Amino acid sequence: MPRKRSKANYFTKETEEYIVKYNNSTDQEYRNKIFTDHIYLPFYKLAENIIHTFKFYYTDVDKIEDLKHEIVSILLEEKIMKFDPTNGAKAYSYFGTIVKRWLINYNNKNYKKLKQIGSFDDIEDGY
Repeated sequence: MPRKRSKANYFTKETEEYIVKYNNSTDQEYRNKIFTDHIYLPFYKLAENIIHTFKFYYTDVDKIEDLKHEIVSILLEEKIMKFDPTNGAKAYSYFGTIVKRWLINYNNKNYKKLKQIGSFDDIEDGY
């Protein structure tokens, strides 16, 4: 009887190696290929897992899918080049911390907006 396969890790040592290759390359075509083939899905899954694990559901977006893509975009445009494996941090921990902190700030900001506006139930009860 074949052994039941466990969940595959989406963020592996190989992913970290590709992030380093991405940062070390100056060839945009090569970087695009690395991102598309090896980095996008781990970033996407990381965002998805953190959103659902910590229940970051106070959003400005209509779909959580849009929020995941926004997080991947932030990681790519602002944070990926700051990863330095010589500092001792693993890529998974580094980017996971960035995503959690970003989502905490984002979630708190949107929750405050929601509290200021109130809900439709509050408006209806006033009449």
